[in-house]
Amino acid sequence: MRNRVNMIAVGDELLEGRTADTNSGRIQRALGQHAVQVAGIQVVPDTKEAIFQALDRTDVGDIVFLTGGLGSTPDDLTRDMVAQWAGVALPQDDAVRQQLEERWKRLGRKVGVGVQRQCQVPEGMAALENHVGSAPGLVGCLKGRILIMLPGVPSEMEGLLPAVVQWLTDHGHLPEARHTLLWRTGQIAELALVRKLDSIREANPELQWSWWLTDWGVDVRLAVEPDNKLGKAQLAAVEAPVSELLGHLVYSRQMESLPEVVGRMLKAKGLTVSVAESCTGGLIGASLTDQAGSSAYFRGGILAYADHIKNELLGVPEAMLQKNGAVSEPVVRAMAEGAQRQLNTDYALAVSGISGPGGGSDEKPVGTTWVAVATPEDVYTWAYRFPGDRPRNRLLTVAAIVDSLRRSLEFGPGQVPWMADDSWCRT
Repeated sequence: MRNRVNMIAVGDELLEGRTADTNSGRIQRALGQHAVQVAGIQVVPDTKEAIFQALDRTDVGDIVFLTGGLGSTPDDLTRDMVAQWAGVALPQDDAVRQQLEERWKRLGRKVGVGVQRQCQVPEGMAALENHVGSAPGLVGCLKGRILIMLPGVPSEMEGLLPAVVQWLTDHGHLPEARHTLLWRTGQIAELALVRKLDSIREANPELQWSWWLTDWGVDVRLAVEPDNKLGKAQLAAVEAPVSELLGHLVYSRQMESLPEVVGRMLKAKGLTVSVAESCTGGLIGASLTDQAGSSAYFRGGILAYADHIKNELLGVPEAMLQKNGAVSEPVVRAMAEGAQRQLNTDYALAVSGISGPGGGSDEKPVGTTWVAVATPEDVYTWAYRFPGDRPRNRLLTVAAIVDSLRRSLEFGPGQVPWMADDSWCRT
């Protein structure tokens, strides 16, 4: 029998709209390969009554994740309330205290007043070291539930998830992992991806097919239960045909982001890149420098939002701007060339678009975006027409240009990074 999963997100800020609950989705993805059933997600305020009631709504045998409320401020009640609800003591853990003191020492800071609370571990639970922040994760079995308490800060919570999944696996709380295959794709619409795989999908009914949107495109995953011998054979048989069919659309077969892939490719080839951004306002540079070690390949960028900056810093001729407008093929080409020249890089990326909500016209409606990839051999340009609002159009632009760089690196010299069967937001 499989354990159900219940999630309890604790925090007034979640209910007041000051912060969104993104942790529940991260937990679901971390558990996805084990095909556990998520029974429900509760969002509750920082009160004793609300936390008690949320715990009471779970059942014996459930895996219960609680996120938030593990800090050192007076409203961080989760640790205390779980101990009270389970009727157990809440002693200080000397090992946790030592870890926190060593962490603060490395940071050159004195141990805070509230650190004592973060050293408390309910009897029957164990602490998992938090390598990103201070409050440890807490795991154990209380009142017949398998309880996991994690910090609410997404980066800290996500950093603890691998250790949590390992603990659940080691203690037999998760079913055997499913057999899975993953393809992470860019620049193809979700429905187009589904249709592209229709014939293979219809010929393999034993497989579990799923698709979902990401910041970088669309993922497709195939899975079968560990005891399904026929499905496992089908899974092995379709891997090559699916890979061949998707081809250049796939940027990774692992759970890694597109900028991670691009960064690794640039580093392996010893190449450098720069950016010239208009409509994205620095988002492309931010995505490329999110990766540790990005200084090995990212030289810098020019945020040329105003036309006179395009002219003065990137060398885009004023006459070209007046004749064609900032959102045009000649201008974005000149922007890429300017960045490549000014920052002395092997590659340069440039974007100029109308993100909205205003600024569009019949000739250039909102969402029209020109991109350019300058390579050591040539400059390649392409126009997209993104269908979203301003934030979405900007994010789509980032995904499009970073994937176009990935393709240029993958295809090699002299190859245009866009293909005839691309279906994503083409003009």
